Amino acid sequence: MDLHLNGKVVLVTGGAKGIGAAIVRAAVAEDAVPVIVDRDANSARKLHSELSVGEVIVADLSAAESCYAVIQRTIERFGRLDALVNNAGVNDKVGLEHGSPEQYIQSLGRNLFHYYNMAHYALPHLKKSRGSLVNISSKTAVTGQGSTSGYASAKGATYRRSVIGAEAVMT
Repeated sequence: MDLHLNGKVVLVTGGAKGIGAAIVRAAVAEDAVPVIVDRDANSARKLHSELSVGEVIVADLSAAESCYAVIQRTIERFGRLDALVNNAGVNDKVGLEHGSPEQYIQSLGRNLFHYYNMAHYALPHLKKSRGSLVNISSKTAVTGQGSTSGYASAKGATYRRSVIGAEAVMT
């Protein structure tokens, strides 16, 4: 399959394991240059070593400043950004019964706020390269899931933001 990614710089949050690692591998198969962003340094470095291409940025994206730093480091290293894949998240089991308002806010911080922050800081670079933004959601955005109020809310918001964002870009 030719996705026209040859030489494109593709930043993938949560890129060290699971869906993120599969996205990174697919990008490399299309001759893209992956930027693997993850807070799991060992897994990120192991994947990078396996692929022998791209960059690893170890970061916790819960603070806006960290998101800014990731984008800036990518631009400094490669001079461009062609795609941002917002994938990072964790089903942290914060629910109505087994959670608290504080834990719910923290869950949103882990699973939602960085999607906006990464897109915000990447936008000027994506516009310059006429690049793409992909927000990975979850089936829980539509179906819900017991005992995961924070995660389900965040994925629901991500799903809505992606649909609304796509409509805004196309008009």
